[in-house]
Amino acid sequence: MNPLRPEALGPLLYVTPEEVPIRDLVRRAIESTRGGVSAVILRRKTSTSWEFSELVRHFRDNVPRGLPWLVNRRMDFALEGGATGLHLPESHPPLSRIRQWVSGGGLVGVSVHSPAAAEEAVKEGADYLIAGPVFETPSKRPFGPPLGLSRLGEIIRSVSVPVFAIGGIGPDEASMVRSAGAAGMVVMGALSYAPDPVAAAFALRKAWARG
Repeated sequence: MNPLRPEALGPLLYVTPEEVPIRDLVRRAIESTRGGVSAVILRRKTSTSWEFSELVRHFRDNVPRGLPWLVNRRMDFALEGGATGLHLPESHPPLSRIRQWVSGGGLVGVSVHSPAAAEEAVKEGADYLIAGPVFETPSKRPFGPPLGLSRLGEIIRSVSVPVFAIGGIGPDEASMVRSAGAAGMVVMGALSYAPDPVAAAFALRKAWARG
């Protein structure tokens, strides 16, 4: 089997929120794929290991066939669940060590907040990057002020792998990050709290296409 290329993640990645109950979260994530979500990142930083394991198991058992999905931070659950790959924070164990365990062409991505961090991650072997926060968003305030489009462009130009933009992205911002050179957008709030996740995902994909 050929290794999966990061471009297979598509232009719209949904990262799951912390506070939504697991079954509701999985239902909403899967519904959003009907509107155009092209990949899902399972993230549950504040949950117990048992809760995260339940999330991975429930998602694995219900995910649409062929949809790429990744696990945030927890390599053990990524391997156990047969995920498409693993996503890591900017501060992470050496990727050479991670690569010893991730087999079968699994993707390894890294979140970055500067061109220097992006270059280092790619040098270590990251398949793709998520850069942000690009715009103001409550969930990303701990990482400091937003990067803005100019800084996003610097990160994109500094590396040769796909860079996905995250942070405060809705339909109005989708075309902006595409014009800056992003390979796609990563959203949480725009889908997690929308009354209709299918319509919300469709609106994001439509805005991306216009860019």
